[in-house]
Amino acid sequence: MGESAIDDGRVRRSSMWIIVGYGGAQVLRFLSNVILSRMLYEEAFGLMAIVGSVLQGLELFSDIGIRPSIIRSEREDRRFLDTAWTLQALRGLILGLIAIGLTRPVAAFYDAPELIYLLPIAVVGSFIDSLQSTKLATETRELNLRRLEITTLVSQAMAVLGMVGWAAVDPTVTSLAAGAILGSITRLLMSHFYLPGPVNRFAWDKDAVTEVVTFGRWILLSTLIHFASSQSDKLIFGKLLTMEALGVYHMGAVIARLPVDA
Repeated sequence: MGESAIDDGRVRRSSMWIIVGYGGAQVLRFLSNVILSRMLYEEAFGLMAIVGSVLQGLELFSDIGIRPSIIRSEREDRRFLDTAWTLQALRGLILGLIAIGLTRPVAAFYDAPELIYLLPIAVVGSFIDSLQSTKLATETRELNLRRLEITTLVSQAMAVLGMVGWAAVDPTVTSLAAGAILGSITRLLMSHFYLPGPVNRFAWDKDAVTEVVTFGRWILLSTLIHFASSQSDKLIFGKLLTMEALGVYHMGAVIARLPVDA
């Protein structure tokens, strides 16, 4: 009975922190869009919409379900977690190299030379994200969400401050990418040093690799469907519309989805 009460209490506290964290993230997202829309030209948001779609597409098409694998796995030993982190880092490095290789073809396809330097900058943030600690997954599994949500809010707040601060000095699309990198660095550091537990290190366990990859192959289909439903519009409109028009569309879509996502 006592154990059940503790579990129920943990679930209630976790639910409260999910509401606080997600609600706070939506408020920050809305405020940043409003502020930056007054500071930057519409083309900047169109360019970042293309960059975001390309990077998310690469991530989803290569998703092997590392975080879900950790959450569902019965293994909690250090070697399993470090192997999963190593796989995550290798995947991030490979995706970064692929994205850099796609830079010129993507820029030519959308007739947007700014993407030649913008996409590699965004790749840096994507690679930093791949180095985040597996403690993000283990804390989720244990329903210890207070520190997780604080990590999310702080990193998002730093991203917004970085974007607005850079845009105040240099109102170009680079401010959006630089702010995103600052948020990624903040989340990386907090995941390793703010969340409780040992810091990840490189390791390789054959059984752990097999478990992660075997489970991850079932995630691929759902991620493909998610990508088609959430990103195809930006990739298509990026070719049919001007970057300014795409930026306006993207901003409108983000604001319109806030009540749905909240």
